[in-house]
Formats: sequence, structure tokens, C-alpha cells
Amino acid sequence: MEQKMISVVIPTYNRKEKLPKCIESVLSQSYKNIEVLVVDDASTDGTEELFREFGDSRLHYLRYETNRGACYARNYGAKRAKGELLAYQDSDDVWHTDKLKKQYEFLCISGADMCFCGMNRMSEGGSRFYYPVHPFHPENALEEFLAENRASTQTMLMYKKVWEQLQFDENIRRYQDWDFGIRAAGSFTLCYLPEALVESEVGLDSISTRVKSYPHLLHLHNKHEKLYRQYPNSDAVMNRRLGKRVHQTDPALAAVHFKKSFGLSRSFYDFGYWMADSFRAMFWNKGSMSEREKEA
Repeated sequence: MEQKMISVVIPTYNRKEKLPKCIESVLSQSYKNIEVLVVDDASTDGTEELFREFGDSRLHYLRYETNRGACYARNYGAKRAKGELLAYQDSDDVWHTDKLKKQYEFLCISGADMCFCGMNRMSEGGSRFYYPVHPFHPENALEEFLAENRASTQTMLMYKKVWEQLQFDENIRRYQDWDFGIRAAGSFTLCYLPEALVESEVGLDSISTRVKSYPHLLHLHNKHEKLYRQYPNSDAVMNRRLGKRVHQTDPALAAVHFKKSFGLSRSFYDFGYWMADSFRAMFWNKGSMSEREKEA
């Protein structure tokens, strides 16, 4: 099978310590027809010093002097890519040696425009789980991507035409891969290779982290509001997820989302959360009032 060139884009920002292991996992791929573009998003930790040591002609270091975010870096690298296909890697993750080979072969056999694979996610606390959680059905790609993020950037392999039409949204700071996946599922044919070919580190899923993610998740939902209206099951899942993000910190807001989710799903699960958070909100507000009265 002919090996078309794959351009691998690695955005990085202050990851000098972890970046070499990431780069080595890409350069050591069994699929050899690649170029690797490391896009330095204005790092301040001396990242550029690493590239005095790498002697592989397939490796290219690109840098600019103003921090613009990962999506800008991905687009910056993709614009300069020479390959017919694009893959993305995160600077603190590691690929299995046959990641690109297996995905490329699967992509060719399937006739799809973009392939994503599974990965092992490891938390700082030592827990490990396979991602994505649920199976994928290509005939329901858009509905399933609306309900759940299936393809993190480091699991994607696509023909360059996919990126040329969509590009990464540089105006959102979180869930950029999910946003890209939703748009890809709506315009192109996707396939899923259900095998963990990436090792990824993630932070602890603390309550504060979940709460901080709420506005970004809400922005994603609002951006694709018209699509969610077309897929009420996915809309119910998203409102349930939004409700859980603020369940412990803002029961009144959580109740609004669970009410919407129940209206779409008619699920006793959503109904239970809606009632519980509505009840909690009454006492929550009274408690807040009491604290304000004490301060006065």
C-alpha cells in the first residue's frame, strides 16, 4: 500500500521537559513518510534549545513571539504542512509506535475522510481509563458527536481537505477538539479504530475543575444550538452534563438544565435531579440570605 505523506502538527507551550518524549514517539512511528511540525506558541521556558539536539530532517521547528493558544498553533502548522494527510499530537502525550500505520490502513480500507482511534487516559491520581467511553456508529456520527466528545485531537488522522474546510476555531479556549469533531461529523465521513494507540495524561477531575468548565461547555452547546434542536436525545445528554457541572455549587442553575433534559428525555433520572436541585435551591438561597444578614 502506498504511503502518502502525513504531516504531524504538535502545538506546544512551556512543555520543554515533556516534549522530547512526545517527539520521539512521533519520529519512531513505523509509518515513515511523515514530516513533524512543532509549533512553539511563544514558550518562555527555553523550548527552542531542544531543537539543537534533534538531527532528523523530518522535524521542523516553527515559532512566533505572541502566545495565541493551541488552536492558532494547530492552524499555523497545518497551513505550512506539505502532507496530503494531517495528524495532531499534544506535546505532553505519547503515541504507540504503530499508531499512524494502523490508522492510515484503516482510513484507506474504510474510504472515510477522517479516522480517530482510542486512547488510554491517566490521571495524576493514578487512575486509568479507555477513551472514548461509548462505541461509535458512523451512520449516527453527528448525533453521537453532539452527545459526547469522541475524538481528542491526538487521536485524529484526516485528509487535509477536512482541515481546509473546517479549521480549528481559534475563538474558543476549551473543547476545541469536540467542536471540530461535531463539524467534521456534519460534513465528512468518519471512522473509528477502537484501539488505544495514544497514552494521555489528564488532570484530576476536581469539583472546581468541573465548575470552571461549565461556561466553555455552555458556549459549545450554544454554538451548535440549531443542531441540538434537531437531535433532542443529544440535547438531553448535554443539558444533563451541564446540570452536573454546577450541581454542587449552583442548584438553581442545575435545576434549569435538568428540567430541560427531563423535558426532552422523560427520564426519571433527570426528573429526580430536577426535583432535588429545585428543593436544594430553596434552602441554598435561604442560607445565602442568612449569611448576608449576619454580615450586615
